[in-house]
Amino acid sequence: MNLESTSTAAVARTFRPQDAKLTHDWTHTTRLLCCRVDPNGRYVFAGATDSTIQRWEIASGKQTAFVGHDNWVRTLGISPDGQTLHSGAYDGRWLSWETGAEMPKPLRSIQAHQGWLRGLAVSHDGQRVATCGNDKLVKVWSAADGQLIRELPGHPHIPYCVHFAPGSYDLVSGDIVGNIIHWRTEDGSQVRRFDLHEIFSHIGDLAPFGGVINLSFSPEGQRLTASGLHKVSNAPAGARRAVAVSFNWGTGEKLPKQECLKKELDATMWRALYHPGGMMIGIVAKEIGFWNPGTEDVFHLSETPSEIFDCDLHPNGIDLFTAHFDGHVRCLHCAAG
Repeated sequence: MNLESTSTAAVARTFRPQDAKLTHDWTHTTRLLCCRVDPNGRYVFAGATDSTIQRWEIASGKQTAFVGHDNWVRTLGISPDGQTLHSGAYDGRWLSWETGAEMPKPLRSIQAHQGWLRGLAVSHDGQRVATCGNDKLVKVWSAADGQLIRELPGHPHIPYCVHFAPGSYDLVSGDIVGNIIHWRTEDGSQVRRFDLHEIFSHIGDLAPFGGVINLSFSPEGQRLTASGLHKVSNAPAGARRAVAVSFNWGTGEKLPKQECLKKELDATMWRALYHPGGMMIGIVAKEIGFWNPGTEDVFHLSETPSEIFDCDLHPNGIDLFTAHFDGHVRCLHCAAG
């Protein structure tokens, strides 16, 4: 067994959601919509409805505001070396920042989309940034100079999220009515489509409700997972259930749904992500759900004080950070002792 696999196995054994303890609780003045931990484990960033990005230094709790957007900051991504933060907001702009700047100023501001910018992703090598927005376009950019590399039309409805395939410039994007498109960004071609129309509904047969909210890949890259909602009984009032649906990345086969069956919660799964050991972590209203690989129901729920909009895992594989409607960023230390 090589050093990397030994380390992954050790982290998987150490990660115990049942023993989770709150270790950090920092607050901002408005709702937080997204959060990311930098790959070096120094900072956690959160996008807010006051158009700012808030940075907390994890070791000290020192808070710093990144000011540059003109609308809600909806999505964040960080370069693999941890040096550059990328942000997307409902002003349609993509901004780049130095993650550790004492007095943060945008390094670059690009009007990426007409209308809201909804999704952003950074490639495995940090050389490319992908965005999607209300103009129904997916775009691929050079992270080095901000130049547009490729514009990808093809979604019949608004795409919500984008994600690079592991170790590749191939891209997946998901839209509001359940279309997932696999793109080859080198030539702009559509490789294939995945159909997830089962996770959207209509409000009064007029407006779509639900869709592919978030996309992620399992650690070994063999499972593509979309999260959102289903089982809608009263769309305008809510009444929905959080769900994650996965596909075998190689064959395209749809795999069994993963949801919270042991406890009925009116929720959208705003994000599902994977622990390096293979466990899936998903947001379920005020709770965080944990699923063993491939299992349909959660084996554990960790309750928090407020609705969660996003979460991210520290590179230590133990600390889980959450961004909340009440303006708090919280950290659960998921290990014994």
